[in-house]
Amino acid sequence: MDAGAKIVAKRYARAYMGLDGKVFGAALERASHEKLDGLRRVFEEARPHLKTLTHPVLNSAVKIEVLEKVLGGKHAGSAADFAALLVRRARFGLLEEIMQECLRLHDEFCGLLRAEVFSRFPLSEGEVKRIETLLAAVSGKKVTARNVTTERVIGGFEVKIGDAVIDATVRGRLEAMKAGLAGR
Repeated sequence: MDAGAKIVAKRYARAYMGLDGKVFGAALERASHEKLDGLRRVFEEARPHLKTLTHPVLNSAVKIEVLEKVLGGKHAGSAADFAALLVRRARFGLLEEIMQECLRLHDEFCGLLRAEVFSRFPLSEGEVKRIETLLAAVSGKKVTARNVTTERVIGGFEVKIGDAVIDATVRGRLEAMKAGLAGR
């Protein structure tokens, strides 16, 4: 996706979430979460029809009709209205990027960090909670971690938060030791 489209997606996400200038509170957190859930449901229902909803030859009236049939009456509300706006403005192809930005805005508003913990074997719930607690103490934010099992980690674990990586793997420790010995 080009930089211009990313900027447009961010603007739509900010407008949809409506969190700018608001003070965190439980009611706003729930409302933000409901908006995210609504957008997720709309996307899941519309995903099989993405080609039709983004086709450049079809006019927006036909696309809106398709969207209404796909969603039916079960998705009335701000998410369906927002999806219809995206279709009318020929921006429905940005929906996935908009959703990612909405999630980022929600997390930022709620003071939440999402982490992925990569390990060779599944971690217990207690181990994941311990990692969340340690990360929360360091970051000063609420942390939610998701365990991802992968064969590239031989032992230990690797934590990814956004672009930052904390390497506590056996391979990482060996490479650090090798670099330390080479520096002597």
